[in-house]
Amino acid sequence: MGTRLGWLEIGLAILPFWPGLGLAVWAGGLLAVWVRRGRVLLRQRETWWWLGLAGLLGVSALQSPDVPGALLGLGNFLPFFAFFLAVREQMTPAQRQTWVRIMGGTAILVAGMGVAQSYGGQATVTLCGLEMNWHPRIPGRVDSIFSDANVMASYCVMLLPVQVGLALHAPANTRQRWGWAGAAGLTLWALLLTRSLNGLAVVGLLSMGVSVLHRRYGLAGLIGLLGLGIIGAGLDWPGWRAVIPELLWGRVPKYALGQAEDLRTVQWQLAWAWFWQRPGWGWGLRYFPTLYQQSTQSWVGHPHNFWVMLLVETGVAVTGLLTVLVGRVVWQGWGYWRTSKDWCYGGMWLGFVGITCFHGLDVTLFDGRVNGLAWLLLAGLTHDPKVATGD
Repeated sequence: MGTRLGWLEIGLAILPFWPGLGLAVWAGGLLAVWVRRGRVLLRQRETWWWLGLAGLLGVSALQSPDVPGALLGLGNFLPFFAFFLAVREQMTPAQRQTWVRIMGGTAILVAGMGVAQSYGGQATVTLCGLEMNWHPRIPGRVDSIFSDANVMASYCVMLLPVQVGLALHAPANTRQRWGWAGAAGLTLWALLLTRSLNGLAVVGLLSMGVSVLHRRYGLAGLIGLLGLGIIGAGLDWPGWRAVIPELLWGRVPKYALGQAEDLRTVQWQLAWAWFWQRPGWGWGLRYFPTLYQQSTQSWVGHPHNFWVMLLVETGVAVTGLLTVLVGRVVWQGWGYWRTSKDWCYGGMWLGFVGITCFHGLDVTLFDGRVNGLAWLLLAGLTHDPKVATGD
């Protein structure tokens, strides 16, 4: 892609710190790509599948009791469809490596800020529009430059595999490998400090899967034993809290004893009933909070599961087609990674799978940084040489 997508690298470097500016750079570059190569893109069958999905989303929005709100919600989807199609169309392995290095490097800064935040303080520092609160918004849970600890956790879940992939891609026993390994350790530390059980579980499952894939069964067993220990300590099994740090199990009792406000299971039960009232087109994007507030007199922004949210708000057709289109890329990517054994590619694949799994218990795509990086990872999984040349 050379200089033709220089805007993408610039926006990628800016995005975590100044999301508005980073997304604006991407929007400008994206518009230029579609103006220059729109005819080529429209000749590709893949483009028409995504245009069909966009049309279904539009129909769903028009069926909503709150049409303006639903149309506004399209902003979390349609621009990123266009972004994915434009970026994947010109994919090269060299460009992929450039992206992961930028992502891995900026993650060092984000994770470092989170770790520094854990040391306390009450100051708020603003630099060129970037606001850094040295006191977490939720006591005991770092959030770095994000508005919420869970959003920070989802960012770490995406970028930790990317950094691990860079470490394993580098030659053995080199400064480059040890440097990226240290970066991954810093990001893991930041993830632990968010105290996100969801993030911890996703990283644990990915680690076990990769260990089994590479026949490191002992390591997989140790990770599984640690997971069991976290559950045991959280449930106060005799002796477990003496060996498992409170940082890992401290939030388990809140959920195990049913003390969490607005439990996910309650949200999902209500969502299932609402889905069956309008299974075809749903209630419209952004309408779940209204339904939930009307039923419980309590407000939540989403049902803490991406597919539950889609089913309720957009219906079966949109949810099914989006899952198939994304799932096909992921499945093909899995086959390519197993054949190529390219850890640079594998890190991106694991990063996207990680954020997808994270969305099974939370939805953080409303943060433009998380959403944009996820779509970039998905675009990076393209490996078909016909796509890379635009044929």
